[in-house]
Amino acid sequence: MPQPLGFILRRLTGLLLAAIALFVTVVAPAEEGFQPLFDGKSLEGWKPYSGRGRAVPPEESAFSVQDGVIYCSGQGKDYWLIAPGTYGDCVLRLEYKVEGEANSGVFLRAPEYAEPAFKGFEVQIIGDHGEPPSHHGCGSIYDVIGTMRNMSRPSGEWNSMEITCRGSLVKIVHNGFKVIDVDLSELTEPIGKFDFPYSKMPKEGYIGVQNHGGKVWFRNIEVKVLN
Repeated sequence: MPQPLGFILRRLTGLLLAAIALFVTVVAPAEEGFQPLFDGKSLEGWKPYSGRGRAVPPEESAFSVQDGVIYCSGQGKDYWLIAPGTYGDCVLRLEYKVEGEANSGVFLRAPEYAEPAFKGFEVQIIGDHGEPPSHHGCGSIYDVIGTMRNMSRPSGEWNSMEITCRGSLVKIVHNGFKVIDVDLSELTEPIGKFDFPYSKMPKEGYIGVQNHGGKVWFRNIEVKVLN
């Protein structure tokens, strides 16, 4: 017996909605363009280095993988852990948590393995929940640009950070709040620890996370290249 037209239309509508839901679930994340830098299983492709650019053996590194996240013990002979590849214009996303007042950071556009804190730029990570914002506070471009607001969560809680680099423009979103939005081309004089102006900062280089004392954890590290 032929089915009523209304029944057929409802079935077709249901199938169409299911197909749309499947498309959004499967395709949308890929279209977003983010690629993981850390697979949650190993540090394959990552490189531990000292601040002077010396390769550090894994057994002497502060970094390891524990329970699906990158763990930094605060010990070890390395200064930073370098992600695979180099990046220019990009969006970097990650989550982190600290123990106590642990000190760390995220390096971007470091042109070589040595002295990333002086040749690229560092976005500060530190356990400073409840402290006033500063040039050394969490989310700042260390020693150069302070945040508009300190968004750090208490010790042991996960935080999110998104850093967008497009030419000389840098935007930092910390726990959902835009804390820095700056044009580095306007910084034409050396500031803080730097002996060159930020307007001369390299536009491409390595991404990495810092070992600077204290326990820090990282997860969901991903990057999107901007055309």
